[in-house]
Amino acid sequence: MTSEKTTQAAADTVRAEPGFFKRLGVTGTIFFIGLLLGLLFFLSREVLWGQVLKSTLGNLPQTTWSWQAVGDRGLTHITYGGFDVMMNQSRLYFPELTINLGTSRPVTLEASTGPVLFAGFGWNRNLNLSGAVDIQKMLPELRVQGTLETEGFLNWRNWNEPPYLGELQIHAPGLLVLAPGIMTINLQGHAFLDGNHLRLTSIRADGPIALIAEAEALLDWDNLKNSTYTISGTLLGLGNMPFSASGRLGSIW
Repeated sequence: MTSEKTTQAAADTVRAEPGFFKRLGVTGTIFFIGLLLGLLFFLSREVLWGQVLKSTLGNLPQTTWSWQAVGDRGLTHITYGGFDVMMNQSRLYFPELTINLGTSRPVTLEASTGPVLFAGFGWNRNLNLSGAVDIQKMLPELRVQGTLETEGFLNWRNWNEPPYLGELQIHAPGLLVLAPGIMTINLQGHAFLDGNHLRLTSIRADGPIALIAEAEALLDWDNLKNSTYTISGTLLGLGNMPFSASGRLGSIW
């Protein structure tokens, strides 16, 4: 009986304790709610987007980034102006980059260079690409020109390693200048990545000299300019003249 009375007394004491917000009082409760809102809409937002960038771009080898301005910003999206990415000694520049958080694909990037390229990172370490880029704006330090459309995917085993598998459809509907003296009109092709082996099939171009071709490259992920390539095919309109070339990507740029 004594034990039951003690337990009942303890329960009455617990029920008698004032609630958390009651103990704070009206002023304290308002202050506490204001503090939570401040953390949610200001501090956590900065921490959130810093972690998003670190967990996506930060996992790519030899990659750093910076931006000139921050535009529209919310809990599930942010827009950067003048976003620079340095990767493998190469510079990528986007006049506008928007990052969106979701559920089916945790991070989606909208990279705007005039046309917009959509890049969606999946839970299983894959990246889906669709859209287009103005390569002159995206690669301002190279003497390139034209709009490149693409659709496909890349897969990673680990984010801190290069992709090991991928497939992309590429199309440059107008004039595409890859280097001084190297240009095409209405270029189309299909790219397959397997490890560091890149294979391009069904390459076609309408001009300045029409051609069909196939190409291969062995990629040096530490310095892409050291990658080697070979290309062979047929020049059309000139009696179907065969051609071939090989070298290092750095020699083109």
